[in-house]
Amino acid sequence: MRGTNQAAMSSKKNKPNPTHSPQAKPSNAANPTRHWLWALAIAAFGFLLYVNTLGHDYVLDDFSVIKENFITKRGFEGIPDLWKYHSRHGYWNSPGELYRPIPMTMFAIEWELAPDKPSLSHFVNILLYALSGALLFVTLARWMQGYSLLLPLLTALFFVAHPVHVEVVANIKSRDEIVMFGFATLSLLLLWKYLNTHKLWLFVASLVSYTLALFSKENAVTFVAIVPLMLYFFTKSDLKKIAVTTLPYLLPAILFVLVRKAVIGSLTNPGETYSLDNILVAAKGGAYYANAFLLLGKYLWTLLLPYPLCSDYGFNQIPLTTWADWRVLLSLLVWLGMGGFAVFALRKRSLWAFAILFFFVNFSIFTNLIVTIGTSYGERLLYAASPGFALALALLLMKIFKVDLAAPKTAGAGGLLSQNGVLLAVAGVVLLAYSVLTFSRNAAWKDSYTLYETDIETSPNSAKLNFHYGLEIVQRGLKSTNPQEQKALYERAKQRFEHAIEIFPGYHDAYSQLGLIYYREEAAKPNLQDRNYTKALETYELALKYKANFPLVYSNMGIIYFESGQLDKAKEVYEKAVQYDPRMIDALRNLGAVNAMQKNFPEAIKWFKQGLDYDPENPTLNFYLGSAYRDSGQPEQGQPFLEKAYRLDPKLKK
Repeated sequence: MRGTNQAAMSSKKNKPNPTHSPQAKPSNAANPTRHWLWALAIAAFGFLLYVNTLGHDYVLDDFSVIKENFITKRGFEGIPDLWKYHSRHGYWNSPGELYRPIPMTMFAIEWELAPDKPSLSHFVNILLYALSGALLFVTLARWMQGYSLLLPLLTALFFVAHPVHVEVVANIKSRDEIVMFGFATLSLLLLWKYLNTHKLWLFVASLVSYTLALFSKENAVTFVAIVPLMLYFFTKSDLKKIAVTTLPYLLPAILFVLVRKAVIGSLTNPGETYSLDNILVAAKGGAYYANAFLLLGKYLWTLLLPYPLCSDYGFNQIPLTTWADWRVLLSLLVWLGMGGFAVFALRKRSLWAFAILFFFVNFSIFTNLIVTIGTSYGERLLYAASPGFALALALLLMKIFKVDLAAPKTAGAGGLLSQNGVLLAVAGVVLLAYSVLTFSRNAAWKDSYTLYETDIETSPNSAKLNFHYGLEIVQRGLKSTNPQEQKALYERAKQRFEHAIEIFPGYHDAYSQLGLIYYREEAAKPNLQDRNYTKALETYELALKYKANFPLVYSNMGIIYFESGQLDKAKEVYEKAVQYDPRMIDALRNLGAVNAMQKNFPEAIKWFKQGLDYDPENPTLNFYLGSAYRDSGQPEQGQPFLEKAYRLDPKLKK
């Protein structure tokens, strides 16, 4: 295999013997059986690192893709629709840019097997992550057969242990990252096997695996560029052969792009990206790129020093800056320096160049330099690129301790360990530090409340983090049976919503939830005549000022009008809620209830049935529909729904 240059190995200690070619048989120094034994140890290490997440709940995007996604919750029945619509089609009635049918299919299967039990999905995440670390090692060991086994071994261990991956593993939704990377890595391993055996089925299997990676997450498209990198750095293939071998990988990429366009309706994000999600949207002119490089610098810093970690650094935790900011200039110099070095060292096939280019290629889609994505910063986005950093760290330690990069003549486990004791001791310290940080960070992902309570200390000026923390505080208030405690919790939540609005004055969601607290405070008063919903309605109007087509606000306004006896007004706002979100269960149920109270049973039945289309196991909807049929003189049609309602919730049978 080609090493760092074309010359034969001389007295220069760190130059591996570049004799391996794709057709060469594996040497004893790179015994495939030994590879799998090491891989098993790496997988066990990765699994143990995350075993304390097995009892965790759903958190963050888990709700939109699993727990509150009506298609996912259909289990096996919903799988065809998961391939026909974007990933959040079963959660909201809005355009979506995510098309990831393979992980979504897995979630549906897991829901079918263990409905509303996140422990199964957490187990699958941990297992797949552990296996991906093992697969990364085996793949690198096969491609790097001219090098010491320590290099892929340390790379895989650093990758598995790095704390920046906690979000990917602990957040079930990020299965898409794990599965994508696993299939893409498997594709590279199968390609290596094909190059050594010339068995066509292995090449076909490699293409199939890459196709599965694409249908797991869109950023797998960057691996089209990883294939020629591997061929250039680790084989004796000329540029023509590299191009011919790479070209077929464009076919799955094109297929995916066409399918995704047919489903999403656009090659890019069909919706609008807001500054609340990606602060770069608020940057003007050249300041956009200044702030993009500021964030790129933060990504590198997080890899170097992964503490503290945080789930959200959104608007306005990292305020917009200008090119005059020294942090921007330093980041620019570092990124340009790495890029310049990689280009300079490319001709020599330096492993440093490969590590940098691997990182650059796989991270390129998230830089916001090529296209503006839906977020300005996210730790999970480093996942597929981080093996480049792990390889660079392994190279650095081997250089510091003057360990020969070339594969030794003997590669027994004992010799490998005994001959490199100092290096392995230092690497062990790094792994121990990573492991402690990872294991402790896992605890923050126990549930949404714990995550936001932890991260608000790190990112106190994030509008979204304040908003979501407020939501979790409200949920605790709703569960409290102590009026004084409930009042105190509502006050804490109001402070969070008000701070979110202070940070981002147009935060319609925060106004909506603030109005809901004002409503609940008034609704808690025992005497109807003492209730004054004016402040709640005024706050709802502010929410509508910033988002006129806000179904949740219209639905909540309907509750106030309904309780005030203004049925026509309630019907009006419920109809607007359903107009903007035809799948909003609360609005459909309440619109049906208003019509039933007005003796308009055909309309009531229509709305109740529409609600059941999206939530067929809803006991209240079944009860209301059965009652509407009965009260309209059609008891025989209503009886099945009433029986189902009583079965789902025996308390309804009075």
